[in-house]
This record gives sequence, C-alpha cells and structure tokens, in this order.
Amino acid sequence: MLNGLGYQNVTESTPAASVVTLPLPLLDRLVIAYLALPLAIFLGGWLQLWVALPLLACLAFGLRPLLTNAAGSQIAPITRLHLTVGILAGLAWTYFGGTAHFVFSNTDWYVRDAVLHDLVASSWPVGYGPVNGAESMLRAPLAYYLPAASVGKFAGLYAAHLTLAAWTAIGASLFLLQVLSLTPSRAGVAIMVALIVVFFSGLDIIGNLINFGPRFIALWHIDNHLEWWAGSYQYSSMTTQLFWVPNHALSGWLTIGLLCRDRQGTPLDTMLPLVIVASALWSPLTALGAVPYVIWKLTAAMLRDRSLGLLHPRVWAPALLIGIAVAGYLMLDAGNIPKGWTVGNSREGFVESLLRQAQFFLLEAGLIGLAILALRRSSHVALALVILAILPMARFGPGNDLVMRGSIPSLVVLLIGACLALVAKAPDLHGRRWKIALGAMLAIGAITPVQEFARAMMLPAWPINREVTLIGTSCGGFPAHYIARMGAGPIGHLLREPHRLDPGPQGRAACSNPAWTLMYKHGLLDI
Repeated sequence: MLNGLGYQNVTESTPAASVVTLPLPLLDRLVIAYLALPLAIFLGGWLQLWVALPLLACLAFGLRPLLTNAAGSQIAPITRLHLTVGILAGLAWTYFGGTAHFVFSNTDWYVRDAVLHDLVASSWPVGYGPVNGAESMLRAPLAYYLPAASVGKFAGLYAAHLTLAAWTAIGASLFLLQVLSLTPSRAGVAIMVALIVVFFSGLDIIGNLINFGPRFIALWHIDNHLEWWAGSYQYSSMTTQLFWVPNHALSGWLTIGLLCRDRQGTPLDTMLPLVIVASALWSPLTALGAVPYVIWKLTAAMLRDRSLGLLHPRVWAPALLIGIAVAGYLMLDAGNIPKGWTVGNSREGFVESLLRQAQFFLLEAGLIGLAILALRRSSHVALALVILAILPMARFGPGNDLVMRGSIPSLVVLLIGACLALVAKAPDLHGRRWKIALGAMLAIGAITPVQEFARAMMLPAWPINREVTLIGTSCGGFPAHYIARMGAGPIGHLLREPHRLDPGPQGRAACSNPAWTLMYKHGLLDI
C-alpha cells in the first residue's frame, strides 16, 4: 500500500481503508500535539486576551481528532523493538548535540541560550526598548523554546535548559519512531535504519576535496565542520541540523514523517493546514519547504475521493485565522532581513554560478536521489530533487537561511526514501548494484556527521549562559532577524504590550562567544 508520500511501505500490508474514517494512531497524535503545544502557549502569551481566546478555541476545534478513540487503528504500528531503538538513539543523539551543555555546544547555542534566558527572565512578549524611535520586540520562531521557557518561569533557568534538552530528545525520538515504523520490526533492520537517520548526509567531503584539494587536506582535522564548502549555501546533514538548529529541524522532520506514515481514511488531511501553521512558529522557512508536499497530498486526496470536502471552511478556516496572527508576528519589521538572488549576483558570472550550483546539487542530493529512484519509484523523491535544485538560486536571511531551512523537508524525503530502498530486497543484480552504490554514497557522506560527533566529544563543554541577554550576545546591537520594531500595522493591535527587559551585561565579555573561542584554540576556523 502506498503511504502519504507515495512510498510503497515495506512493513506488513494493511487492509485498504474503508470510507469510515480511521482514528489517528497514537504516534501521530503525539507528534501533532508536540508540534501544536508551543502554538497554544504563544497564542496565550503573546496576543491580547480578546484575540487569544477565540484563536485557542479555533486551535482546539481543529485538533479535536486527537481526542477521538484510537482503538483499532494499526497503521504502521510501533513495536517494542522500535520503541527501544528509537528512544535510546534519540537520547544519545540529543546528548551529543550539546543542548544542555553536557558536552561541547556549537556556536549557535550562545545566542540560543540568550533567547531562552530572555524568555525566562522577562514577562511576555519580550521587549528591548526603543529602536530607531519605535518600541522593539523579540520576533523569532519561538516554538522550540516556549515549553522549556514556561517551565523556567516556575523552576528557574537551569530547569528550563534541562527541559529544553528533554524536549529535543522527545522530538528526535518521535522522528526516529516515525521512520522505524515504516520498516520491518527486526533488530538488524532497526539498528541500520537508526544509523542511516543519524548519519545521513550529502557528499561534503568530496566537495571539499574537489574545490580546495591540497589546502583542505593540509588543514583537515577530525572535528572540522565540513558543510560550507559551496560558499554561500549548504544542505545540512541530519546530525548537523540537530546539533546546530533543532529549533528549525524538528518541525520539518516530524511533518514529513506524518505524511509518510499516513494512510487513506485517517483525519490527518483535515489537520494538515493547522500542522503547517504550527510548524511556521517553529520555523517559517522549514514550513515553507513542507508546503509542496502537503499541497500534493491534499490534491491527490481530493482527486482520489472525487470530493472537494477538504476545501470546506471547517478544514481551513481555523488554520487561516490562527495563521494570520502567526504570520503577522513573524513578518513584523521583516523588511530589514537581507534577501536577493544568488545566480549572477556575485563576482562569478551567470554560467559559473549555475555550474557551481549544479555541482552543489549533485553532491548534496542529486546522486543520492538518482540511486533512490533507481531502486524505488517515488514522485515525491522526484519533487524533492526539483526543490533542492532550485533552492540555491535564492537568498534570504543573514546566512542564506532559505536554502538551509527550506531544504530540510526535502532532505527528509530523501532520507526516508534511502531507508526504504536499502531495507527492501533487491529484485535482481541491477537492483543490488544500485543498493551498493547508494550504501557507498551514504557511507562517504557519513564523514560529515562523524566529524560533528568528534567535535562534541573532543572539545570541552562550556557553561550555560545564565546572565547575558540577546542584546549582550550581539555586542549591544539589535539583530534584525531576532528583534523587530513595533509598527502601526494591524498585528500591533493584536499583540500584548512588550515588557522591556534590562539589557544585562554588555561589552567584550558579554559578546565573546565561548564556542568560537574554543574552536579557534583548536584550530577549527581555518577551513
């Protein structure tokens, strides 16, 4: 039977769904609740009460299938083996990611610590005083932080950090369980699938060798970060995503996992608009990258059923109303965020830019995708390759975030396709050769996450930022991708008045990122 992304599942077959709606399996309920809980906290904490209450009611209405009886639904079941492998792998993966500073935490965590600090220390919404004559507010995709910050309000900042680590581990484990549930429940298969998930990456080592050759070899070290070899863009490995940007990654992983597990007859289709809105508060660019797959699935469902029921207002109206408020907040003062085109917009000419992007695409996705399609036909793997080929042409955000974050859902499609292709039995010699080729590419790509793990283990842990605010970590500046000026638009009338936070410690000590210092001392900033 085909699942929600057009993959032929390799678990035991299940009966075709009847016209009677099947209840959502427990795993899918947990995933949707995980994605939606921060949205509920945001609506209650950021919006004025007369707006928050109706929107919370809309959220409850849209999520009502989560409360229906789950008995009798055995879609892509979770076995005890899956639970064991998924939870243990999720815990270990998160531990080495540095979320709670038990091991080395990558450079992004210094700012991320400051965001969590500000959410715990200040009443909501968090404000930073006047900027260019207008009141300012913390404006960022906050979903990842809000459950931990809520705990920190009552139990303190350290408890918030522990909660954030637990929250990350739950998300990673849920995703591992989603992927494991699509495969046979055998120990060897489960371990192999978990390893593929953790070590899935493009061929960064090949890109470095081709483009930098002797210099790369001379400066290489086991704990280098390999993924900026293409210059202005990167497609991050799964481990890089978890270790550096779980706030962006988890929603994309879990949304694609929902689509892959779904079968005809469940109420997931009616909940997908709300899932996208909830994901946007996690990461708007990641949510944008998931939209083509959601549209594809909903369109296919309406064509299959010869029904326009999914266009009924009861399906999309709750998501639309909540989405307007969320989008208004996320787009507040967004004009200051850098954006543009990358093709022909640098010292390279137009043709040179296209050739560099073609090389980037082939090494990061194209060759792996070709091997997957040779083993398993999937329209969504083909769609993922088209998206991944186009994304590098645009630029949005200070680090070209559109490419890094918008690619996450498509990379997950390739990951799941690779897992299913390697788990399935090859029908002939041609298929076995493609499996060997795919396995070899994944093994070469695994060098990237291996080096991420090596850095986590070899560099010393640095302490949690307990005092420095977002302003302090920015050396007294107001970063446009985190702080927005309150304008005169409609969203200003819906949001609560921001609470000014004391800017806290300033100066060189405050804006000196300890992770950068440690990496510099270990010679990791030369490549």
